[in-house]
Amino acid sequence: MKCLFCKTEGTFNTREHIVPESLGNDTDILYGVICGKCQNYFGTAIEKPALEQTPFAFWRSYLGIRTKENKLPHVNLDPPTKGALPSFHPSTDIGVGFSAHDDGTTSIDIDNTNFTKRLLSKDASKYHLVLTPWHLSILSRLIGKMGLEYLASVDLNYALTTEFDPIRSFIRRGSMKQLWPIYWGQHGELSELKGEIIWSGQVGSQEVECYRYALGKTINGATIFAFSIGTDLMLMCLSHRVPTPDLEKAIVGVKLSCVYYGDGTW
Repeated sequence: MKCLFCKTEGTFNTREHIVPESLGNDTDILYGVICGKCQNYFGTAIEKPALEQTPFAFWRSYLGIRTKENKLPHVNLDPPTKGALPSFHPSTDIGVGFSAHDDGTTSIDIDNTNFTKRLLSKDASKYHLVLTPWHLSILSRLIGKMGLEYLASVDLNYALTTEFDPIRSFIRRGSMKQLWPIYWGQHGELSELKGEIIWSGQVGSQEVECYRYALGKTINGATIFAFSIGTDLMLMCLSHRVPTPDLEKAIVGVKLSCVYYGDGTW
């Protein structure tokens, strides 16, 4: 066996959740396909920051998706203060977090005077998070990882071909010079994500849509992967890194825009 990401040969006893458990996945699992070193790296270097400091973090809190330790999420979306990739933008609201609660609600935790004033003003107020190169790197590496793993679950030999070596390397090692384009759009309504709470005595249950995904090919033979959480829908091409305008029309009924920083623009 070769590891799906580093191609090290060996026998692996790993159990890899394709979508992280903290996004609600307890069914889609790869066995013995990824080496322990890659699995440990992904857990700390990609999944943890993506689930705690990107839009994924907000959706986990809003939807009340419990962690694998069965805890409700509490997140602060402040970007890291250090790192090789730019992670801060002056228009991002710092000092804002979100907490999920047992009754299905989500609270805003604020340590930002200006944001509090905006929130209490008569004008419509929004939380602002500008996606920097750091955010896009973490997001595209996680989405690409899930896409390549779903592909491996369908056809492992194809997933190990050289066609996917560029994205394999990007997922595993990242890049200080280049990013991988994400095509981003809005899909569905907030009211569609959560069902009504059904009470049995003092115990309530509620159906919540955690995520959706799709794996497919374009008419030109490129492999694409789409992942949706909340009302955010993100699509990536696993076959090549060059932004392709045609992919903005890949999902019927959804307007996608390429979210990307060109090489050397930061």
